[in-house]
Amino acid sequence: MKDPYAFGFYSACLALIVLVCAAMLSAGSGQAYAVVDSASAVIGALAVSGIAGVAFAAYGTWKRDIRQNKTLSIIWDANVAFREIEIGFNEWFFGPATEQRMASDHARLIAQLAVSPFGLALRAFKKQCILLDKMVVRDDWRWVNHAAELDMLARALTVEFFGPVTKGTVRPGIVDFLFPIEGHARQRTQADWEVLMDGIEQELMELEQRHG
Repeated sequence: MKDPYAFGFYSACLALIVLVCAAMLSAGSGQAYAVVDSASAVIGALAVSGIAGVAFAAYGTWKRDIRQNKTLSIIWDANVAFREIEIGFNEWFFGPATEQRMASDHARLIAQLAVSPFGLALRAFKKQCILLDKMVVRDDWRWVNHAAELDMLARALTVEFFGPVTKGTVRPGIVDFLFPIEGHARQRTQADWEVLMDGIEQELMELEQRHG
């Protein structure tokens, strides 16, 4: 990259040469030396100012790079936490321990969810959402609201899928969970979950492109 101060330096040198030549022609070498001394002092001061300017510009660039790297790190960590939610979701609803949770009461299900990989992934993502709000998008609630809504939907899906069978309710199996019965509450909850997950994925992609 070209030095932005090079033009000023060469201009000052040219001006000094012109002044010295003019002084020698008009008043002799003694006056020329005096002009050289004065001009040298001015150029020295300008050089110090130029060095300070370069140092300040370099510091500003370094600071911006640090901030950008930190922002990208937060976004990448949020992406990792988001993928952990997807993995935890599949394990929670379709894993080998699924049948053991069938017909469990509400409190037991929520307690199991909290300590499961799915629940831990939701909490980890919430922490990253706090950082996204504070450090990246500068919005106090946007990403925290996303995390809160995910947690709410995860609880609702858990209770609707694993909760006790009530009178008049036929419990569908895993295939029916993927292709839910028309009009069932779980269908709406699952649709809300999928829409929210797709929206979050898109927003994370846009953030990475914007700050990458």
